[in-house]
Amino acid sequence: MTEATQTPTLDLSPLLLPEAPNWWPIQWGWWSLAAAIIFSIAMTIFIIRRNKKKQASKRAALRLFSLSSQTLTPSSALELLRQAALSYYPRETIAPLSGNDWYAFLDEQLNQPLFGPKQALWQQALYQNKQNDSDEQLVQDCQLWIQKALPPKRGRRG
Repeated sequence: MTEATQTPTLDLSPLLLPEAPNWWPIQWGWWSLAAAIIFSIAMTIFIIRRNKKKQASKRAALRLFSLSSQTLTPSSALELLRQAALSYYPRETIAPLSGNDWYAFLDEQLNQPLFGPKQALWQQALYQNKQNDSDEQLVQDCQLWIQKALPPKRGRRG
């Protein structure tokens, strides 16, 4: 009777679970995503550096205007403006310009003319010894031109 009451034992093997999937080697989709992220970061860094380099002359000129705005005369402001323009435009375009041609070039770079209508004031301020009330406005016009016209837009580059 003892044999009849005992349950037969089955010879079962233990459960074997498969190994967890390995994360290496990465699938091609992840490689392409990583490459796209690295490329976009590199392009962003490149564009930021290029823009900083492009704006360096403009920032230097504006810094000089802010440091010496009280002592800047119209002739020195115009000289500073010419130096800033030479850093962005070809020398062959800027160097021969003087008088009305220079003022026309400056006005061409802006949407509104600043220098053409004030040619008489500029000629008076450039060639006289005493200071006028309009001198500060002329210096501010030079500073405004540097802020608005530099660096030149693609179509306006000399």
